[in-house]
Amino acid sequence: MVTELVAERGLGKPEGKRRLNEAGNRAVDATAAQTMELVDELLGKHWNRTAGAVEEIDLPVVQTPVQATCSCGSGIPVQEVVVDGQTVSLIALPLIFQQLHDSGKHASQDTTRELLETLKIYNPIPSIEEEAYKEMLSREYAAFCDQQGAIK
Repeated sequence: MVTELVAERGLGKPEGKRRLNEAGNRAVDATAAQTMELVDELLGKHWNRTAGAVEEIDLPVVQTPVQATCSCGSGIPVQEVVVDGQTVSLIALPLIFQQLHDSGKHASQDTTRELLETLKIYNPIPSIEEEAYKEMLSREYAAFCDQQGAIK
């Protein structure tokens, strides 16, 4: 969170929306630097500004997780599904299914579209593969609903 970053670094109170004050500009720079560090860490690469090139970082090899983790330390369930013959791990799919089921959504075309749009928030889904993802979501959500029982 930007507010936490500002407090941690003692950057002052950012003010202004169109024209930031000096503290706001420092907050933008600190946020950009922090974001760059996190992206580098996740990608296992580092941009060397002096050399103007990407440097490789040696990271340990990690097996595919059964759950993703959030910066708050909580786990986010991951589900493996088959999309157009390929196995894909999708972040938050079990939670999305549960949320829709709990809100009384039956398996339908409208629910499948809603599933896809929500899934795209957490997972990169190429637009040319959306139809294949819709087919998978329709099938998987129907199976989930059958397993959970009647929707209330």
